[in-house]
Amino acid sequence: MTRRLLLVSTATRWLGTARMPRVLARAGFEVALLAPEDSLATRSRYVARVGILPATATPMEWLRSLVRMIEKVSPQMLVPCDEMAIRLLFTIALKPPRGFDPALRARLAMLIAQSLGDPRHYAVSIDKTMLPAAAQALGVRVPPCAVAASVEEALAHAAGLRYPVVLKRRFGFAGQGVAMVSTAAELTAAAQRLLRPDPLDLEESRAPQLLVQAYVRGPHHSQALVALRGVPLASFAWERHAATHRVKGQTTVLRFVDSPEMGAFSEALCRGFGMSGFFNVQCIIDERTGAAHLLEINRRLVTHMHMGERVGADLGQALSDALEGRARGGMPAGGGDAREQGRRNGGQSVVVFPREWLRDPDSRILIELPVDVPWDEPELIAAMLAMRNEH
Repeated sequence: MTRRLLLVSTATRWLGTARMPRVLARAGFEVALLAPEDSLATRSRYVARVGILPATATPMEWLRSLVRMIEKVSPQMLVPCDEMAIRLLFTIALKPPRGFDPALRARLAMLIAQSLGDPRHYAVSIDKTMLPAAAQALGVRVPPCAVAASVEEALAHAAGLRYPVVLKRRFGFAGQGVAMVSTAAELTAAAQRLLRPDPLDLEESRAPQLLVQAYVRGPHHSQALVALRGVPLASFAWERHAATHRVKGQTTVLRFVDSPEMGAFSEALCRGFGMSGFFNVQCIIDERTGAAHLLEINRRLVTHMHMGERVGADLGQALSDALEGRARGGMPAGGGDAREQGRRNGGQSVVVFPREWLRDPDSRILIELPVDVPWDEPELIAAMLAMRNEH
């Protein structure tokens, strides 16, 4: 039986969406994509079918496009590729639009739960104001923090935590919705901006809030995982070795690492929230103590997930094996074979293409380190090279 996955995207230039189809196709999946017409992912040779999403689609138009694509493809699982996609999928399952056909909503909710796990934990896993308390209840360390509903409350919390502090909106991605501030004046300006309505809010009636978080200095580590019904199947970790910008920059060079505490935290969150599908856990490692602190969970594809095969943790193959009944019953605590492979490959660095090239086409890093280029996808390479015209 052909196993079909439907990648659901609202963004156009996300590298992870474009690179993951190869991994999934090589694992035996037929990959379909719902995305805007000019998305990088539409250039992947490993996408078998494409549904075009109008560039200015409203949430209801997006929903209608999704339903049509599901009817055409009959996917076994949905794979969200960006923050808006995951927000829309969670909203369909938890708070469907008024007038939405109940029978259709039930079928979609079942598919979403099959794809992403226990709906009871959807909101808490991605809302940055709710996640810290829930994570702590699972034994996961987080930076000291507090929730503020106003600029005044944020100022009071920051005074108690001591500057610098980090402000975070409820929902955000790629550094958007986040500000690091060092003074009361900086906080006031940032809080006023972050408390304004944002498209990711999806017009929720809940009053805006901010997370005010102590700033922990140290390297950023990320753990990529795939899971089914709260059982982690495979994972690997990397460190942000170089970035487009010092603060809130995107990774241009990653270094594979063994991050045992972050791995344990990731698995605890996976089991505690009953997660399925692909997700990413981000931590900061305190440079003074070496202790990991949870920053956020991304319940979607992220840029570097396709690189797992480099360190013996092919996430697509792990999912395929689980769905075919070939899984080993999940990873042992600490990550199992993939973690051991990560130890053997610790320190291996890879340049993220085309980010480093877009940052500086004359960068020596492009010569000195391996560069992750999709050599077997010439159309995708051409589309990536054309991104220079957008800079």
